[in-house]
Amino acid sequence: MGSNAGSPTSSSAAAVGGRLMQLVGDRDVVRFSGEISRVCAEPPAVGEQPEYGDVLAWVVDAIVGVVTARLGAARPGERFILDLRFTDGGFVDVDALSASERWVLRTVSAFLAEDLAEAQRSLTAAEQFDVTMRAETLADALIWLDFVLDVDLPDPPDVTTA
Repeated sequence: MGSNAGSPTSSSAAAVGGRLMQLVGDRDVVRFSGEISRVCAEPPAVGEQPEYGDVLAWVVDAIVGVVTARLGAARPGERFILDLRFTDGGFVDVDALSASERWVLRTVSAFLAEDLAEAQRSLTAAEQFDVTMRAETLADALIWLDFVLDVDLPDPPDVTTA
């Protein structure tokens, strides 16, 4: 189950998000840069591509969906806590992250905590970013999605039901 990022995502946003993910996976920097630029352009050409906000919402929804699928849903009274660490185990200082990385962390955390009002405010705010910040935020979200797809996580614990 993903976040649904506040509303259903268009199939064109999913197609663009999927194509961007393929370029991230292929490490095709040239085509990735061109695609990101088109998605983040202001204003988008009508009918040519999905809106930036829709593509970003699709990526955020995918991150939340992967985390939830890999770790299981939080049970009543429980919540997810995102604890960022370096590969050597040291803690990442969240304040030292770039603004776009903090945006991804904060937005994904809001969806995982089921704080839909905060998550929606964050998505709405992202649509007002300048073109450079849009590109950085979308690129960081895609990189996070690529990471969570590849990270080796344990299977969710078995849950006893009555």
